[in-house]
Amino acid sequence: MSVQKINAEPDSLKDYLRKIWGNKSLILAIARRDLKAKYAQTAIGLAWTFIQPIFAVIIYTLFFAGLMDFKTEYPYILFVLSGILIWNLFNYIFSQGSNSLGQNQSIIKKIAFPKVLLPFTKVIIGLIEFAITSIMLILLMFFLKVEPRFSMILTPFCLIPLIFFASGLALLLSALTLKKRDLFHIIPFLVNFGIWLTPVFYPVSLIPEKYINLIYINPVASILQLFRFCLFGEPLNAFILIGLLLSFLTFIIGFIFFKQNEDKIIDVI
Repeated sequence: MSVQKINAEPDSLKDYLRKIWGNKSLILAIARRDLKAKYAQTAIGLAWTFIQPIFAVIIYTLFFAGLMDFKTEYPYILFVLSGILIWNLFNYIFSQGSNSLGQNQSIIKKIAFPKVLLPFTKVIIGLIEFAITSIMLILLMFFLKVEPRFSMILTPFCLIPLIFFASGLALLLSALTLKKRDLFHIIPFLVNFGIWLTPVFYPVSLIPEKYINLIYINPVASILQLFRFCLFGEPLNAFILIGLLLSFLTFIIGFIFFKQNEDKIIDVI
């Protein structure tokens, strides 16, 4: 059995990463517990993960494709569903990850472990639900006879920057709200408006040409275009590199800031 030393000195980055690796099994254990609790005593269990995307697709398709006559190079229902899948994964990891400290107060008080692991448990659950709802997208693509592309096998890699960005924001919010509780209500409220700055249900062609590159400062918009490129061959804008870079930078900043403030968690939980 490995011995974990506890002292008043902050861990070096190397030691901190070693502790994270040593406690990696805790991520799966907590994720398994939370997944069971989320769907406990429900009649259809994980099938609930289909309900929200289905209703969102119906509403967006009827309103934007029907009333506003949005045009896309491939079926609009695939356009909007791909956007919903990416946005929901981002929103789940961010919103649930930033609340993970409050959800696990009993564990935090009883066990000594890197608290940064807690937001990562939401990544596991988010990916499971993403995989389930992706079945709906795959079936629709088959039904609508979308031509297979070699780039489709690269779609899982599009999720990497999304996970980093959402986790980085969750870590930042978790650390910031240790003292500024109001931020826990303000920031998620503002982030929810981010769907309007992300081409989830509208094509970027609607944006005036002189402003179109600015949308890719939003990492989720950049990741979404990369996702649609892999699935449907949607043209890539070189500015998505900025969004992808910001996603990784956000994680680095969030991780470091969380580590610096982790010792204060036990005092305020």
